Amino acid sequence: MPRPPPARRVLTLRAEAPRAAGAGVEARLRRALEATPELLPRGSRVLVAFSGGSDSVALLHLLRALGESWPLTLSAAHFDHGLQPESAAQAARAAELCRRAGVPCDVGRANGLAGGHAEWRAARYAFLAEARRRAGADRVALAHQRDDHVETVLLNLLRGPGFRGLAGIPARRGAFVRPLLGFGREELRGWLRAAGREWVKDPANRHPRYRRSRVRYGLLPALADREPSVRRLLAELGRHALVAEGGLEAGARRRLAAAGYRESAAGAQIARSRLLGYDRAARGRMLRRVARDMGFRVSRRGTRVGASFIDTGESGRGVDIAAGLRVEREFDRIHVRRARQAPSDRELDIDRMRAGRAPVRLGGRAYEVRWGALEGTERWATAFPVNGIRFPIRVRGPEPGDRIRTPAGSRKVAKLLVERRVPASGRAAVPVVVDADRKVLWVAGHSRAAVEPPDPGGAWFAIGVHWIHRALRPAR
Repeated sequence: MPRPPPARRVLTLRAEAPRAAGAGVEARLRRALEATPELLPRGSRVLVAFSGGSDSVALLHLLRALGESWPLTLSAAHFDHGLQPESAAQAARAAELCRRAGVPCDVGRANGLAGGHAEWRAARYAFLAEARRRAGADRVALAHQRDDHVETVLLNLLRGPGFRGLAGIPARRGAFVRPLLGFGREELRGWLRAAGREWVKDPANRHPRYRRSRVRYGLLPALADREPSVRRLLAELGRHALVAEGGLEAGARRRLAAAGYRESAAGAQIARSRLLGYDRAARGRMLRRVARDMGFRVSRRGTRVGASFIDTGESGRGVDIAAGLRVEREFDRIHVRRARQAPSDRELDIDRMRAGRAPVRLGGRAYEVRWGALEGTERWATAFPVNGIRFPIRVRGPEPGDRIRTPAGSRKVAKLLVERRVPASGRAAVPVVVDADRKVLWVAGHSRAAVEPPDPGGAWFAIGVHWIHRALRPAR
């Protein structure tokens, strides 16, 4: 049984005590990279997210300054959000700074970007991912530093987050890395001034309409007046939250493994009976872990809905926990599935006995149907005496009211499929063969109808329904 992937190593860059502006910055960055070599492995191709502001200019030149001691191949990318009249000029200036540094710069511009920070951020990261692909880069280096991290911890604290939010900005998330989290804004600017480096100043960064600007230039300075160590304390809170989050995530993975967590192309499945042995908070964390493994982020509300459904949901039912992601119960299994629209079903009518074959699609699953008069020893899935059926024959999915006559009496097809433990999500794909009177002749792979004995010497009509990827079980 496949096991969940091992817990990722948590990367954290510890903040050192402030030093004289620019003192030992290059050496400290080299030591940080040596301590966490997976952040920017030696010889990597690195795309620097370059705004032209002081942080990104410092990042670009610090990575260049590493030279032979930590060789990297650098390129840069600048995204113009197009939100201010002067943004095009700022983009040109950023590209010029890269040219002077001898680093190629890929410049992108948003077209008609609307919404707020979340939309702007999504557009920027989509551009960086595409720029990384064009550059063939192994990593995208972002210039967030310690003050950004502290501001993020405080912003998230005001939103009332869990440990994940209190942890602030991660040093690495996939290919996106942040090598400067151990440095403060002013010491980076001091290093730039000492080296005679220029940067682009964006007055919009101080605009009070932006929440981060209000925290950076209003709330944090006010808190620091009362408690000078507030930035250090917030940074420590972020580190403690990161450690706690790492422990909780490792615990969630262990519980998932014990609950029979299995992944597939369609999603994941977990034993419900094992999940019920944990409290609802633990179930919610396990659910979020599965969702993240599948590339989804689940909100608090989605987590509550999913955890509650695991507790009380009926078999054959499901709930949406995020856009494109659904939790369903099938007997004692909980499935987490990507929502997808199945191709339209195509039913099949057979109006004569002459042999033939044709495709049919039911519940998104493709089959080949073969039929004809029974001859010699050719093997078919099942056959019926012609005197007991009326053409045309139809192959379709189950419908409400379908019943099949068995030697033990008439039975509902829906109940038959439940007893055979066919998951609710797969019942629409079960082929049902009916005649012109809507009499169910065969529930393919599950039950064949009891039929009248044939006339002496009478003909038989044979039919087989074959899943394109796997043969059905023999007819019963």
